[in-house]
Amino acid sequence: MEPRMEPCRLLVCRTPEDDAALTIDQAAIDAAIARTGGAVSIEASFIGSGDPEMADALANATALVGWRLPTGLIRQHGAGLRLIQLVNAGIDNLAPFDWLAPGTALCNASGIHAAKLQEWAGMVLLMLHAQMPYFATAQRNFMWSRRASSLIAGKTVLIFGTGALGGAVARAARGLGLHIIGVRQNAAPAAGFDEVIGSASHGDVAGVAALAAALRDADFVVLTLPLTAETRGLADEAFFAGMRPGAGFANFGRGALVDQPALCAALENGGLGGAIIDVATPEPLPPDSLMWQAKNLIITPHVSCDDPATYVADALDLLTDNLKRLGTGRPLRNRVDPARGY
Repeated sequence: MEPRMEPCRLLVCRTPEDDAALTIDQAAIDAAIARTGGAVSIEASFIGSGDPEMADALANATALVGWRLPTGLIRQHGAGLRLIQLVNAGIDNLAPFDWLAPGTALCNASGIHAAKLQEWAGMVLLMLHAQMPYFATAQRNFMWSRRASSLIAGKTVLIFGTGALGGAVARAARGLGLHIIGVRQNAAPAAGFDEVIGSASHGDVAGVAALAAALRDADFVVLTLPLTAETRGLADEAFFAGMRPGAGFANFGRGALVDQPALCAALENGGLGGAIIDVATPEPLPPDSLMWQAKNLIITPHVSCDDPATYVADALDLLTDNLKRLGTGRPLRNRVDPARGY
């Protein structure tokens, strides 16, 4: 058994957008402590992100857990925080990170979504292959329009991102018999991928050509990237024009990876066979967004990775593990590099 640590004064930051099924309460924290065998001691307090007592609460806390954070108040009153544990993977809403004190570690929840996304991605790939976005549009337009599809095995999927989410999509694709190509900053091999193409070698003519060829030949293109200055607007008009006519497209990363008018245009002109997106910008999409009426597009409201049966427990297990690591001087899991933004 690991040595018992001094109690952590944990502040649980709640927001009005919290899903009741994903809310952290005292019972969930007690259960997480029990799973450590008592190796972690936590004194938790709970506060809304807009609560007027937030400044005092931050000044007395040694760790913070949440997802939408009051960064201005953390800059002013959170110098004593040793750990900020996010319960989500995306951190673009917190950039730039000038509010983060040098002595405070920021960690995200990358990885806890993988099992759910693997299942969801398998469904999406099958739906794209079976042309379900087309049938959804036909139904909306009162059209009985038949289209047949062959077996999916042997098709090719191009996955932008080879991390936890990209790996989950790759495992789903493997089970369907697909050829799997990954895209990341360098072309080093990645577990679960048949091929990897590097995307960040400036001036690498061969690499640029390989990526263009893979985009042109893929039956399915999937985005699982974080949102950074380099990835914002990645899927633009030229990107969609470079895809194979009739190919399927899916986005599980962040909404701003995609130029949404360009996506709608590619669907309208038939360049894309169909698209399924679980993220958009902004979220929620406003009623007047052109995305609602886009042809051959299925939109889900950012639910592909959230398992209400396990999400809170998995996030708190990550928190308690990082608290133990802090106490023993070991590297933290999922520590964010503020300079890189992920």
